[in-house]
Amino acid sequence: MSEPQPPPQPQPKLFRQEALDYHARPEARGTLLRVMPAWMDAAWWVVVALVLVAGVGLALVDINDHARGPVLVRIKGLEEVTATAGGRVSRVLVRRGERVRAGQPLVELYSSGEAADRLRVQEEFRSRLAAWLLEPQNMGTRQELSALRAQLELSEARMGERVLKAPCDGQVGEVRVREQQFLAVGEVVVSLVREGAEAWAVALLPGQYRPLLHPGLPLRMELTGFAYSWQSLQVATVSDELVGPAEVRRYLGPGLQDAVKVDDGPVVVVEAKLPSDSFQASDGTYAYYTGMPGQAWVTVRARNGWMTLLPVLELLGKPRD
Repeated sequence: MSEPQPPPQPQPKLFRQEALDYHARPEARGTLLRVMPAWMDAAWWVVVALVLVAGVGLALVDINDHARGPVLVRIKGLEEVTATAGGRVSRVLVRRGERVRAGQPLVELYSSGEAADRLRVQEEFRSRLAAWLLEPQNMGTRQELSALRAQLELSEARMGERVLKAPCDGQVGEVRVREQQFLAVGEVVVSLVREGAEAWAVALLPGQYRPLLHPGLPLRMELTGFAYSWQSLQVATVSDELVGPAEVRRYLGPGLQDAVKVDDGPVVVVEAKLPSDSFQASDGTYAYYTGMPGQAWVTVRARNGWMTLLPVLELLGKPRD
């Protein structure tokens, strides 16, 4: 008799019954995995909005291009009295701020040698003159008198060089010598400010901007030591040619040629008239003085923001030949 067969074992299911029941539910199914959190969606839209605002802003706003360089204050109408002969200062006859007339002595130099020479020539001239009056027909004495007269005039001229006089009416601006100081020929002794003198700003800008510069452009100046005390001016004159460092020093003169450093490249000289002889700062009102340094900015052109950011757009907009 055969043995009874065991009942068949149920086949194992591939999925759990709970998973099958959940899959069979009629509710809406969600995503199995969420990679991006909610704050990243918000940040994305913020970035998109900022890009759009920046693009519109660049399209609507013009960006200025400036020519920048050093600037000096210069008083036009300033007369500098220089020594016409070398020597030691005997007396200084004026002080700063004093008003003088044309021809008034300013500084005297020691002239003992010149005075002795003039006295000698005068005595000899008088002696020859007396001899000529006794013998008017003596041609030799007459020729000697002519020569002595020339020497006397030369001696008087040398004596005149020992006294430096005011060339014009004005006010003493700066006294640059003291008693017993030795002077060389051409050295500045006293500066005089003429009546109606005006303060000007002299800017030295890079030569590459010369085609874009012309009178009427706005110029902004900030003096060294007075931060944020801006002076809004207008370009009055522009030099026709570019000049190098040596020519700039010659233009500024002996008193200012070392007051500003000029690069090796050529520069263009731009002048703007200052509205008054003083300026306002945060802590008071101050007067302008010759040689005061600073920085100047001249607005030479304005370009669209996209043109400034991507210069190739300007080329694409130009018509082709």
